[in-house]
Amino acid sequence: MNFVREKLDTFDVFKDLCTHLQREKDCGIVRNRSDHGTEFENAKFDEYCLSEGIKHEFSSPITPQQNGVVERKYRTLQESARVMLHAKHLPCRFLVEAMNTTCHIHNRVTLRTGTTTTLYELWKGREPSVKYFHVFGSKCYILSDRDYKRKMDPKSDEGIFLGYSTNSRAYKVYNSKTKTVMESINAVIDDVPKEKVPDVDTDVGTDVQETNAPILVNESELEKEEVVKAKQHQMSSSKGPSIRIQKNHPQDLIIGNPNQGITTKRSVGVIANSCFVSKIEPKNVKEALTNEFWIEAM
Repeated sequence: MNFVREKLDTFDVFKDLCTHLQREKDCGIVRNRSDHGTEFENAKFDEYCLSEGIKHEFSSPITPQQNGVVERKYRTLQESARVMLHAKHLPCRFLVEAMNTTCHIHNRVTLRTGTTTTLYELWKGREPSVKYFHVFGSKCYILSDRDYKRKMDPKSDEGIFLGYSTNSRAYKVYNSKTKTVMESINAVIDDVPKEKVPDVDTDVGTDVQETNAPILVNESELEKEEVVKAKQHQMSSSKGPSIRIQKNHPQDLIIGNPNQGITTKRSVGVIANSCFVSKIEPKNVKEALTNEFWIEAM
């Protein structure tokens, strides 16, 4: 697809296109059809068509359906380019790049009516490759290899992916730093950008402001908080024995006679008899066999 700034440049573009097609296919052009626009119907076109043996046909005035294939194809490319620009919120000055990208993709994806082959395969005779396709308008990072860089300078510039080069195996990108459209193969394209996750959940400044602001609390809320705290204290105290020491213990809560003193297992032989425990432990098996209770226990 070729673009012209003015309609006067149409003849030069048409002449170059005819030469390129005739050399590539090694055959001549027989017929050319266009409307009655002044960029096509002029003396230069007539002289060139007569010299090359090309029959120049015209459609009827105000009847674009007679040239319906071209009109429909152009509308398809125009609508696709418009959607691509608005989907990525790009300005209209990138319309040329969007149209070129749309044409590049349609030639390699669209199937010819009634066949299972693409337009590229019909013209080139081989299947196209689509593994290098990327989303138009995506953020990309361009290797900054055309300027002098110091050790700690960034190695890449942020940009926008604008399509594919027409005469080299490279990407066409827009460098946000230099504000220019350039071609480069050393570009990393982020087709599906991830959402940024903040390192800190809350801002420190907002926390300080919130703590300095006065807080109004109802009395009922305070009472509820006290009841909850009391219940939590009771639950924690019931889990295990208290380690606090009470100096003045009530007399009515003391079990037994406090004047009796401390009793141990040795001083009370009743415990051993009630539990059927021998008071004298034998030193070896022979002594154990002399005791009837040890014999029963063994």
